[in-house]
Amino acid sequence: MSRRGWVGDAVAAANVAGARADLWLPGSLSALGYLAWLPLLVTVAGLPSESDLSFAGARLFSSGSFPLNVLLLASLAGLVVLVGCLVAALGEAVVLRATGAGTDRSLAHDTEVAFGVILIAALPALAALVAIGFGIAAVAPAEFAAPDTGAPAMLRVAMRLLPLLLLLVATVVVGQAFGAASVRRALSGSEVVGAALRGGLADVVRNPLRRLGIAAIGTLADMVAIVFALALLRILWAPIGFDLAAGRLVSPQALLLLTGFVAIWLALVLFWGALRAWTATWWSLELAAPPAAPEEET
Repeated sequence: MSRRGWVGDAVAAANVAGARADLWLPGSLSALGYLAWLPLLVTVAGLPSESDLSFAGARLFSSGSFPLNVLLLASLAGLVVLVGCLVAALGEAVVLRATGAGTDRSLAHDTEVAFGVILIAALPALAALVAIGFGIAAVAPAEFAAPDTGAPAMLRVAMRLLPLLLLLVATVVVGQAFGAASVRRALSGSEVVGAALRGGLADVVRNPLRRLGIAAIGTLADMVAIVFALALLRILWAPIGFDLAAGRLVSPQALLLLTGFVAIWLALVLFWGALRAWTATWWSLELAAPPAAPEEET
């Protein structure tokens, strides 16, 4: 238990992250490797409709190249995950080195170590995502072909896959706690990666409430950031999308709106970077704290 206490470490980490603007940019890299790109993608590309999903699924499974097309999509998704983990590892390594939690070796070494730990910590969540993908492939055709019951087909699919969705949330939270504890052990220079992974898992088992609590709060903060960014970007994109549909994207007004949209998205990513710097500093303070001294007998 830390001397300041759990909440005290959170406040101290917020003070550090607020005063250290140099942590925001590497924190933004970590956020981009995580989910900071999602609000921009959803806003600009838009969410597919149920008819689009039905058509895409039918073409995917009825294609003459099936199942090679599915394997290609899975390979591309795996490549995206690897790139995301690498970008997140680079940002995490820079933040930890800037706060004194990294090694005295090169940044490339710390990034390589962080990449390996983050990838291993993400494996349970990736397995849950794969299970959700198989679940969607199994139940979506029947739900899309079912008579209209008033509820959207995607909502009915989500309700049928609710246990897998809850499993995904649990694996994300546990993976965050396990990864945070392991990467700091690995970058301390005193343990090899294998020992750091075992030590990180043992640390989470010994202190489940504190470690999973920080992970849950960090994950919730990320979800709030996603919702806030998505809501703001959709409002800002509405007039730009209207000009784009009307073929007026090259007009001065549309270009000004587009420039402001990009600038605000970058500002949101920087804010998200400050948020990631706060959680990274909180983890470092929590894990570096000495154990509580035993109470003396009276």
